[in-house]
Amino acid sequence: MTGTSELEEKIIKQIEYYFGDINLSKDKFLQEETQKESGWVPLETMIKFNRLKQLSTDHQVILDALKKSTSELLEIDEENKKIRRAKPLPENLSEFETNLKQNTVYVKGFAPEMTLDELYGFFEQHGKVLQIFMRRLPATKQFKGSVFVTFETNEQMKAFMDLEEVKHDDNVLQRELQEDYLKRKGPQFEKFKEAKAKKEAQKEEKLKQKQEAEEAYLKEQQVLGAILHVKNLPSDATRESLKELFDNHAKVKYVDFNKGQIEGFVRFNEENQAKQVLEKAGEIKLKDSVLELRVLEGEEEQNYWREIIRRLSESRSKSKSGNRSRRGRGGPRGGGGGGRKGGNRNKRDLDDDEGDQENGNGEEASNKKQKTEDE
Repeated sequence: MTGTSELEEKIIKQIEYYFGDINLSKDKFLQEETQKESGWVPLETMIKFNRLKQLSTDHQVILDALKKSTSELLEIDEENKKIRRAKPLPENLSEFETNLKQNTVYVKGFAPEMTLDELYGFFEQHGKVLQIFMRRLPATKQFKGSVFVTFETNEQMKAFMDLEEVKHDDNVLQRELQEDYLKRKGPQFEKFKEAKAKKEAQKEEKLKQKQEAEEAYLKEQQVLGAILHVKNLPSDATRESLKELFDNHAKVKYVDFNKGQIEGFVRFNEENQAKQVLEKAGEIKLKDSVLELRVLEGEEEQNYWREIIRRLSESRSKSKSGNRSRRGRGGPRGGGGGGRKGGNRNKRDLDDDEGDQENGNGEEASNKKQKTEDE
């Protein structure tokens, strides 16, 4: 690209990556945007993409750069406010993805502080690069020093693999076809998948048991027809004044009310007592205010009881947590360091070849990830 500055080259590369065959065929968000206005995407939308935003948010700077592109991949609208892909996506996506895999290699041995731009600079010495996946540790997101790099053609990939030795900063890089890497790692990937599925199943079962226990506890604890909704309370009403007032009609179990509120709930001891109080008492006044009364029923009543159970559950959890904390300070004898010797063996313990990836030009991978490579 003659006559382009370094910034312009980066802008062109970044936007053409977004609209390129690899990314656009997988990027659901951008696909949705292109379907809104005959493929046109506003620059205002584009500058929200992280990597482009880091380069420039100035529409004119971006447009000037794109006008210098020689790929003919993109076109600009007459008002200079939108861009779109000029070429259709590959019709046979399955065949396209197969070709991509055949042009992709796994390379390991880079320093963890390397950036995506530096990696592109390194690999583009060996051919045109369509995409680089930086592989990262799940917990810290630190670069692991290994990548999947996709060359434009199979010939470029083979030329790179046929080199007797490839070094970066005096480190000899480990190279392997993606297909061979996946075969070698296949058994480990399957183990990880199985372990993950098992963990998810256990989590779901635990949640189901918790929900069932809560429902059972709800049925056991709830007293139907015992909750009276009280409105139009005077500003100086208190729990005590409400309890005293309604105790004259039936034994009050609990008053759900905070000072300053204009409504609250009175819970009685026995089933249907709220209804009985409402029918027998007639007009009930607190000081000079005539109270508006209503018995909770149906779904509203069930939801209220669920909220009561939730509060009780939280209260019990806090109480248990507080007791554990107090015991921990003095500590029962014989505890030593606490944990099991050696700890849990996890994905990172097995090999540093597994982990998260960052997609080709640094956006969040999300649906752009190659699933089999990230399990």
